[in-house]
Formats: sequence, structure tokens, C-alpha cells
Amino acid sequence: MFGSKGIKLILTAIFGLMSVYPVFAEQPEYNQPVRRISVQEEFGDYMNLVRDKISKSWTPPDVVETGHATVVFKLDKNGNVISSYIRESSGNKLYDESALNSIHKASPYADFPDNASREYITIQYSFDSSVVTRNEIQNLVQQSEKYVNRDNKMALQILDQAIKAIEGDPSAYFLYARRHKIDKLMGDEQAAKYDLAESKRLKSLYNQRRIQKCREALAQEESPFAYFTLANAYELAGDYQNALYNIDKAISMTDLNQAYKRYRAEIVMKNGK
Repeated sequence: MFGSKGIKLILTAIFGLMSVYPVFAEQPEYNQPVRRISVQEEFGDYMNLVRDKISKSWTPPDVVETGHATVVFKLDKNGNVISSYIRESSGNKLYDESALNSIHKASPYADFPDNASREYITIQYSFDSSVVTRNEIQNLVQQSEKYVNRDNKMALQILDQAIKAIEGDPSAYFLYARRHKIDKLMGDEQAAKYDLAESKRLKSLYNQRRIQKCREALAQEESPFAYFTLANAYELAGDYQNALYNIDKAISMTDLNQAYKRYRAEIVMKNGK
């Protein structure tokens, strides 16, 4: 089924200027490179611990079909987060916030290894996910895309297989939206009209399910991010009043609210249209 799984996490450490130069002895007769401890030796196991903590703290939002974001964050030797920022945005504010939130939620991390000489490290962490968690569905969608505009009939046949495999699940809304586009390309207005209506019906159910999941998450942990996700769920469903109420709650609970304030302004604009 579709959901919030299918996660691929990539971890890269950036240390200082990226290069660690050999250290030489002061006396000329001992002008031999001193063996340095490599990044891998110092932090290999530590990176696995960091990855495990983040993967347990992150629940990717299901508001996008696929997502990718890269976060850069700095840790001190005691495992505290000094700073963090989005280096590569997913293009979706909720996805980016979920990535940043997971970095801080997993903190503090472990102390640096005993043999580590650095006072801090900067880590680049990539988040990747897809609402398509069944490989066969994902493969069918990708195959269908390859035939669009080249052989629309084949693209439609392949997409039909994906729809049949998960028929009735609200998560299939985007498959009907894709099929609607292919119907239009083929000039089948009646099929296009049906698929558009079915996509909207399933999307409405999907929105309701998302709101319920966010409300349940908020009941378990009342946090700025939980209110933010619920606000986003309401906004996507077109319920701007409830969206504003919840984003105001998020803003009131944290000083780190500039991103939330900008999002509030977006909701106000949409509500005024």
C-alpha cells in the first residue's frame, strides 16, 4: 500500500575544509609524514549511530508523491546541534520542516569518539521518500511515464495495472490524475472527465485521513511541529480557518517561528482569494 515508508537515507560528513593535511615534525631530519587518523576511522561507527537516531525520529509527510531534501547541520563534541539549514529543498515546506525537525528531535547525539580530535563536525544528510511503497506499483508508474507522448496507449495500459492493484485506496488519487492527463492527450474527453472526478473524490478522502493522522499525532505529542503539520493538512484540504488556528498555536509555542510566520502569511493570502 501507499504510506510514509520507502525511505532512503544518505549520510555524508564534511570536516573543515574537506581535506586534512599531513602533519610534519619540526626537525628536518624527521621530515616524515605523521600518520593521521582518517575521517572514516574517527567517525565511521559514529555516523551509523547518527543515522539510526535520525531514521527513528523522522516520519516523512505524505503530502508529496516523492520527496528529496538535503539538510546540513553541525554537532559539537557532546552531540548537540549547533546549527542546521536546508541545503537542497524538496520544494514542499512541510517536507523540509519534517527533515529539520527530525534532526533536532533526535538530539542530543552521542559524544564524539574518544580518538576524535575535532571540536565539531558538519554533516550533510539526505532525505528521500515516496508514497509509493510497493515496488511493483512504483515500477509501473515509472514505466508508464516513459511512454507518455511516445506511446500513450501503452502508457495508459501500464497505468491501468497500477490502478487495479490498489483500486479503492484513497492514495490512488494521483494515479487517476495521471491517467486523466493521458486521457486528454488521447482525446478521450469522457474518460478524462471520469478520472478527474475520481481523483478529486479520492483526494478528499485522502485529505480527511491525513487530518485524522495529524490530530492523532498531536494528541500523542503537543509540539510546534505537530501543530504545523495539522495546519498544513487543513490548508491542503482548503480549510483555511482551522489552518490559521493551528499555525498560530505553533507560532505561540516557539521562538524559532519565522518559517511558521511566513507560512501563516501564505494561508492568509489563500484565504483572501
